[in-house]
Amino acid sequence: MKSGSMGKDILHVAGIGIGLTLLLVIIGVAASIAIGIPGSATPDGTPATVNLAAIIPTSPPPTATPTEIPCTADTWWGTNGTAAGEVFTKARTTTINTRVPDVQTAQAALKVWQTNFEVTDVAPPCAKAAKDAVLAAAKTASDLYNFYTTPTTEQQRAEQSIQLENRLLVVYDALEDLEIEVTDPWLIEVRDFSRSECTAARWYTEDFIGKGYNNFIKTNPKIDITILSAAQMTDLLRQFRTLESSLNTDKPRFPACILPAVDYLITYFKAGGDALNAALNNELASVQGSLTLMPTALNSFFATIKTLDPNLGA
Repeated sequence: MKSGSMGKDILHVAGIGIGLTLLLVIIGVAASIAIGIPGSATPDGTPATVNLAAIIPTSPPPTATPTEIPCTADTWWGTNGTAAGEVFTKARTTTINTRVPDVQTAQAALKVWQTNFEVTDVAPPCAKAAKDAVLAAAKTASDLYNFYTTPTTEQQRAEQSIQLENRLLVVYDALEDLEIEVTDPWLIEVRDFSRSECTAARWYTEDFIGKGYNNFIKTNPKIDITILSAAQMTDLLRQFRTLESSLNTDKPRFPACILPAVDYLITYFKAGGDALNAALNNELASVQGSLTLMPTALNSFFATIKTLDPNLGA
């Protein structure tokens, strides 16, 4: 073999070796840069590292799941429902016939219970709305007692009684919102007072008494045209006609079961107005017929009311 050809082969092999060496160095430097291993150099000669977090995406740290607080409203109401029923039932059944000392005793008992319930009782967070509703009803019940220990009208007492029923109905709804099966007899009565198919007791309190019909009837038990002046008859006629008109206007919103009784009441007020109108026009023959119809219609009204609720009526 010629020496020139051998020299070229040696140079060729040496070139390949140098090339492989350079390639390995480049790969090593690139790897050290990628994984932050000292070995790659900064301009001042110090080793450089690479922030892997900037290169490799990471998942956000797990968030702790908040501990759920169980709603123990059922147990809470089981502890308080009976005592609440005692104080509210006394308020709901207070009437003008309740002795004032008994009213004052009931109001004092309500205050003691109300304070303990507000300060001592610890309701679960989920029952806050229900507890607030109970406290609001307690305030209304206390106000109701005030109406029976101070000079007030029958209408004012009836209106306050309806206010209490409305407040207690909010309590019932708040408990149902908590998915509590409400079985307290006194709360069932509260619900039925306003939501039963025939709410005769509510109508009697809210409309017949609260709107002044009952008070007018008691104040004017009969019409004696022989002692009334023309001015007095004219004023009384206006009142009879106003009450008759009010009943006719409100009649569409009354519960269906009460309508026969309402018709008798309308007849009573119409007969009274007709009697006065006939008297003012000197139509004496018509006066007696209307005066006779008045007690008949009124007795029929109260009899019909009692068939709906024996506790109502004169």
